[in-house]
Amino acid sequence: MINAGMFLQGFSLYDLYAQWETSGIFDFLLPALLIFAVIFGILTTTKVMGENKGVSAVVALTCALMAMRLQIVSDFFGLLLPGLGIGIAVIVVVLILGGLFMSKENSDKWMPIFLWGGIVIGLIITISVMNSLAWFGSIWWQTNWTSILWVVIILVALAQFFIDSTPMEKLKGKLEPLR
Repeated sequence: MINAGMFLQGFSLYDLYAQWETSGIFDFLLPALLIFAVIFGILTTTKVMGENKGVSAVVALTCALMAMRLQIVSDFFGLLLPGLGIGIAVIVVVLILGGLFMSKENSDKWMPIFLWGGIVIGLIITISVMNSLAWFGSIWWQTNWTSILWVVIILVALAQFFIDSTPMEKLKGKLEPLR
């Protein structure tokens, strides 16, 4: 009888991850692949470059490679994605625990809480990443924070005029039979 444990005895995921980290997989290849996938998806969905997916692939690859020239892009993804993983884990745990108290009858009361909770978690992750990269500590933020605050206030006030309520009304009509 052959012992299968002897075949993989020298293999360790920690060693594999350490090898990938030293070869730049996490710092260069994966962020570039993520940027490429997002840009390629946007270009092929919107058909900005036409129907030719080759042109979209070249543009997306060029954007991804040019973005990876600067170390700040790798640093940003290195801080953002672990925080995003933790945020998603928190949301999943809250949804599981919320399932104890939710039913079909009161789910419409709980969903705004989950939505705003997800938005708050996203803001916490974003602010944490920006603080880690010292974006808020620069002199530019100290001199322009009031202007940015006014722009955000104006955008929030004007957002109600740009939101189309007809898709929500159609969605409410489809959700009525579920109750």
